[in-house]
Amino acid sequence: MIRMVWNRIIHRKAAALTLLFALVSLYVLIPYAFHQSREVKATVNDTIEQYGRGSYDILVRPPSSRTQIEKTFGMVEDNYIVDSAGGISIKAWRDMQANPDIEVAAPVASLGYYRGMRLSIALPVLDQSTRFTFQFFTSNGKEKFPITDQGTLTFFKKIKPGFIQYLTGIQQQELVSSYMDIIMPPSYYPMVAIDAKSEERLTGIDFPAKFKHAHYSENFKSMLKNFGNLPVVKVLQRDDLPIPVYLKLKMDTVDLNLKHYLHELGLNEDNWIMQGGNSDHFDSVLKEVKSEKALATRTTWIDLSNFLHPFNGTALELNSQLQPSVSSQHLGAMDTSVYYTASKLTYKNLEGMPRVEIVKEGSPPSYKLIEKHDIGDLHKLPFLVYQIGTFSAKSQTKSKLAASPLGIYGDLKAKTVDGETLTPTILPGSFIASPASGVTTMKAAKLLKGKNPIDAIRVKVAGIDSYNKAAQRKIEKVATHLLKKGYEVDVVAGSSFKKMIFDVEGIGKVIDQWTTLGIAQELTSTWNVLTVLTSILFITFGILWLVVRLTFEKNTWAGENDILSTIGWRQSRINMRNCIEHYFLITAALIVSIVVLFFGNATAGMYWISIGLWAFAVAMSTYLVNQKKITKVSTRPYKYFPAIFHQMRIIFPSMLILILSTVLTSLQIASMAEAFQEASLTRMGAYTNNVTFWVQSSIVFQLSFWPLSA
Repeated sequence: MIRMVWNRIIHRKAAALTLLFALVSLYVLIPYAFHQSREVKATVNDTIEQYGRGSYDILVRPPSSRTQIEKTFGMVEDNYIVDSAGGISIKAWRDMQANPDIEVAAPVASLGYYRGMRLSIALPVLDQSTRFTFQFFTSNGKEKFPITDQGTLTFFKKIKPGFIQYLTGIQQQELVSSYMDIIMPPSYYPMVAIDAKSEERLTGIDFPAKFKHAHYSENFKSMLKNFGNLPVVKVLQRDDLPIPVYLKLKMDTVDLNLKHYLHELGLNEDNWIMQGGNSDHFDSVLKEVKSEKALATRTTWIDLSNFLHPFNGTALELNSQLQPSVSSQHLGAMDTSVYYTASKLTYKNLEGMPRVEIVKEGSPPSYKLIEKHDIGDLHKLPFLVYQIGTFSAKSQTKSKLAASPLGIYGDLKAKTVDGETLTPTILPGSFIASPASGVTTMKAAKLLKGKNPIDAIRVKVAGIDSYNKAAQRKIEKVATHLLKKGYEVDVVAGSSFKKMIFDVEGIGKVIDQWTTLGIAQELTSTWNVLTVLTSILFITFGILWLVVRLTFEKNTWAGENDILSTIGWRQSRINMRNCIEHYFLITAALIVSIVVLFFGNATAGMYWISIGLWAFAVAMSTYLVNQKKITKVSTRPYKYFPAIFHQMRIIFPSMLILILSTVLTSLQIASMAEAFQEASLTRMGAYTNNVTFWVQSSIVFQLSFWPLSA
């Protein structure tokens, strides 16, 4: 019997090798597919454990402070603090800080838009008499907007050393004859309050030392004394934010007779022409100078953005090539009596692409409702704003998978669909939520905003080393406790960045990065479902493949079985011969597979899967071989494709394998594509896609490969 089986295998070596190869593929590929599927799940879990937790875990805000767009999309914008109205008291924050389950409770309060010291920019002294026409602009990154009226300053070619002769109608507090200065326009910067110690624990920025070692200049001490030693709002200004200010400068070369104009104003050559400002003829002289015909004209735009700093101002000068640089000479004005507060942006069409509309036309237009606070009498100021130092938020702007938006350090990453980077203008009301240009203390927040100044508290839960299941349960426990106290609570651990597209009136479609909440849990769920689906598909296909393949083999033996029966073989002996042949090939395939798995560094579980498949194949082969044959004889000839229908019992199993493979492979690819697409919308999801792509592709390849084995 054994010799006969062996001779038959040798005689049918092509068919035997095909079955052997197919079984080896089954024993090897299914264990590897299961292993890789588990590896994908483990990789996703490891990624979330390692990167799922940002600077803090829970965002706590006052009741009813969650905006409608946040409720609709489950996301928070990067600089969500700006333009908030407060609502949490300092006492409530201290109580939260005392909770043993809370490691850090870092408060932050939005205080409004404040202007600092206004300094000047000096115009160049040229070789020819020149009429300068100037105007300042700001920009939202896409378009420039004039923020001052046009001004004119006319320079007279030097005819005598000692001072610079120039004529201007701008009434400044102080005019000097040694340089030609024009005052910069007022600009307003968002200021927030923090607790220095807790903020340092979240960000790593040494805020306590910066506030502690603050010193006032002698000039400020003198001014402070004159104002009656008012409370001082100490501000640390951010040192890496561009301030979009542009100077449009038109220069007309003109032929002017200085002596004539001095005479018109009742002055001589030893006088400075601006001393004639009180003359009755000053306006007519000014008008005459402005109307002088230009011999040559040059217009240029000068970008001052990278030179300027908030709050303490920056004095600049232009050289003869109109290149700006920092100047030690300047005019200045320090007036912090006017500041603004603004409403949150109103988003419309939340069921589709969110739309932001202009609230008030202007230069620039405003997308928010603005409220001006004018203290008025400078001798009755309640406080003075003074810049005491700088800080850098670069450590907060590095690329991370997890997003825990601190609300005040976010980069200006919003772009139009054409790739233009958008920026906030220097006036309140911009569409872009500006990061904080300056930070001050909670003491100042209480002075400026009252008893409940805090807009948000960023909570970091104690006793967590990695973002695993235990950590998630602990975070949820603390979040539930805070929720019961009446706060708006968002769990930001496990969040990531996601692109949002807005339709902004006057700008067009804008792409911005927001923080989508709960992305880690969503990714875990998505990949868990995909892993389960992959496992089910492999089990289903493996079982069906074995059944169909062994059925095919049985059908190919029909002719031989009939011959053996005709010459006197008992059916039990025929079945035994067929079973032994199958057992031999099935077991040989297992031995080859174990060798392949060994050299492929397989795990113990992979061997057991192969052995389980072998046991199933043996049982299924025994059942199919011993199943009684039911013969149906067709009494009528086949009208179409007679050969195909006659051999259907042999052809059909192969067709079934191909159909099942196509359906299951398509289902797997579609499920994987959907999971990849959903995950790629966030930064963390895109990262998991990258680290699991080749493993997932390998699984699909293996599922697609089996039809070739059949």
